[in-house]
Amino acid sequence: MRHRLMEFTSFGIGGEAEIFPLLDADRADEALSVPSIVIGRGTNVLAGERIERRVVINRLCDMRFCGETVYAESGVTLARLSAEAAKRGLSGLEWAAGIPGSLGGGIVMNAGAFGGQMADIAAYVDVLRGGKRVRLSAGECGFRYRGSDIECGDFVLGAGLRLSAGERERIEAVMREYGARRAESQPVGRSAGSVYKRADRPAGWYIERAGLKGERLGGAVVSEKHANFIINEGGATARDVLGLMERIEERVRREFGVRLEREIRIIGEV
Repeated sequence: MRHRLMEFTSFGIGGEAEIFPLLDADRADEALSVPSIVIGRGTNVLAGERIERRVVINRLCDMRFCGETVYAESGVTLARLSAEAAKRGLSGLEWAAGIPGSLGGGIVMNAGAFGGQMADIAAYVDVLRGGKRVRLSAGECGFRYRGSDIECGDFVLGAGLRLSAGERERIEAVMREYGARRAESQPVGRSAGSVYKRADRPAGWYIERAGLKGERLGGAVVSEKHANFIINEGGATARDVLGLMERIEERVRREFGVRLEREIRIIGEV
């Protein structure tokens, strides 16, 4: 089936593509039988107007708790996973409260916040590699700051996470605190979250001091609230966003000698 990819990205940007909704892990081989791009909730994606490859929308959402461990499929959102863990009095995912991205993307990029990260709790990761299901230990994943060594052609099926017992009330209080801190510092609106990884300082520090808060190109604008966010204020195209990113990168490089590393993924032709 073909759909506008803008319906599946948090930016609300993206052209028409062949869409394959993946709801059952047993169909993963079929979904990936042709050259494909896999996205979860589209929260760290900038999609162009021309996407030649099939786009697999990962909606694998099963979770199984056993004592202090949980096995979750890769399409589960981090927000749901952290909420379900908290209900069971399990600690380790408080930092993920409210994050709309999916576990699969969180594993590949070693997502984290407030001092926590996937590398701290991942016991193993199941991937589809060359048509075979392979289980990687945490050590084999090569986790690093906002990244991992999981191969580009791998499709993350799910992961086993090792949590710890705690008091539900205390866990939920921490989650509320983190939620309040996010609301205070992060903008609302259509965005892909943080555009750049941290350099020696937070990327937003450089962008703000380069005088780029409020910088606009078409319908895309650098947030006045947090400079490491680009907001689609309505009608922004992928070309608007990419052009604004290139402007940011050039200015920061020229003024500070720092090359910002992109955190969002660009798919298709912009």
